Amino acid sequence: MKTDKIDNRFEVEAARSALDMVMKQGVQACRITMNLGIQNSFSALDGKLENLQNANDRNLYIQIISNGRYGAYSTNRLEKEDLEKFIGEAVRTNSYLAPDECRTLPPKEICWWGKEDDLDQYDPYILEMDPARKKEIAFEVMEEIYGKNKKTVSVSTEYGDMLEYQYMVDSQGFEGDSLQSNFTVSAECSVKGRGNARSEGWWYESSLHYKDFSYAGCGTAALERALEKLGPKEMAGGEMTMIVDNTCSSRLISPIFQALNGSNIQQRNSFLMEKRGEKVFTEKFTLIDTPHWKGMSGSRYFDGDGIATRPMDIIREGVVESYFINTYSANKMGCSPTVESASVPHFSLEGFPEEMRNLTYRDMARIAGKGILVTGFNGGNCNGLTGDFSYGIEGFYFEGGEILFPVREMNISGNIISLWRNLVMVGNDARNCSRWLIPSLAFENVNFTGI
Repeated sequence: MKTDKIDNRFEVEAARSALDMVMKQGVQACRITMNLGIQNSFSALDGKLENLQNANDRNLYIQIISNGRYGAYSTNRLEKEDLEKFIGEAVRTNSYLAPDECRTLPPKEICWWGKEDDLDQYDPYILEMDPARKKEIAFEVMEEIYGKNKKTVSVSTEYGDMLEYQYMVDSQGFEGDSLQSNFTVSAECSVKGRGNARSEGWWYESSLHYKDFSYAGCGTAALERALEKLGPKEMAGGEMTMIVDNTCSSRLISPIFQALNGSNIQQRNSFLMEKRGEKVFTEKFTLIDTPHWKGMSGSRYFDGDGIATRPMDIIREGVVESYFINTYSANKMGCSPTVESASVPHFSLEGFPEEMRNLTYRDMARIAGKGILVTGFNGGNCNGLTGDFSYGIEGFYFEGGEILFPVREMNISGNIISLWRNLVMVGNDARNCSRWLIPSLAFENVNFTGI
């Protein structure tokens, strides 16, 4: 496979050579994954350069399946002599493992084959960018905060970029690769309130392409978020409307993805087992996976098993439509595998009237009238089998559609299924810098506990 984006000949040749070496040892099946990563970062603390890093890494990951025995091995020593020795030892080690007949490569007919359009995830400028410019960006964001407010105690900012190339080949003839760049900037600051009180704020911006990299205002946003948290008040608990903003709303979708995971279903540790095809949530809840969405960081044509991805409904009007079952779990369950996880999950707003399809969390607050705006979670957990959860939260009380004051020492508790049955609004403000495009969300009748 050729690419005109980077010189990947070494990675491709190393992976193919490793596969040939393994198969000559008489094993039944093998998958080779070659990873190349290049990372750079410049961080500043209180107006001074604190750290700079550059890391280039190649790693060869070998999965061997032989006589019902499965083992995974990795190395970064890729010279022919070193690799032959490593593979020989790996194959011998593999022969001592306990048999597990459920370890196989996926059926060929569901794997990805051929070429598709470019997913627009790579910017070659990442290899041309002047390191001095990277440092400048970290300090430009620093200057948005440092010395701007007398309450500021400390400020840290960081610029980072990353290039990831992956090439995968297996003994069934599968071959595929992916290439992605990323530019990121982050800011964090601490501000002083009354007495010894402190509050912290953060923000980040990220993009696959430098032309879309809007880092200006990142520091200002972090400072504003820190200042807004000063002077929190204690509140009594009760049932209230909860709005979760787009910086932390993925925390509430994560238990659903875990419950849809084939490994958890196979181990009977999922509150959604045996629920496929059933209406479990409100009809306002529609979640879709669009894995071939160009320019999105999670987009891909195949998963870690080489299985072809496709657009799919995950939840459709409250009905559980799909599980994520890799080859191993599928063999244990006696069913067909699907993709191992969602690629670019996002909400559909089809079930809402036109006037409700372009909301931000502030719009939701005006519509809801009063309640709690959650801007972060502090610990807590969700029981994978029952869906019962308890999370500490930070955020603000709003009334009359206006944010009045920050709250402290509050928790939410309940059941994930019940929570999502009470979904009333879905925003249109998902952050594109995230792999999961989860927008602001509003739920009614949420149980808050406070002082």
